[in-house]
Amino acid sequence: MDYLLKTEPSEYSFADLQREQTTNWDGVSNPVALKHLREMKPGDRLVIYHTGEEKSAVGTAS
Repeated sequence: MDYLLKTEPSEYSFADLQREQTTNWDGVSNPVALKHLREMKPGDRLVIYHTGEEKSAVGTAS
């Protein structure tokens, strides 16, 4: 399954994820977003989207 993960690049960018290789996607309070985070499984495709001024998909992860 594919998921869209939105992040403010000044707080946590795609470059941060590339460097760390793994992370906890915390700070999410929206109940629907939390439901989807819990449903994610290893191997799911993730599209990383930068919010703020950039407003674009910047990479993928799994």
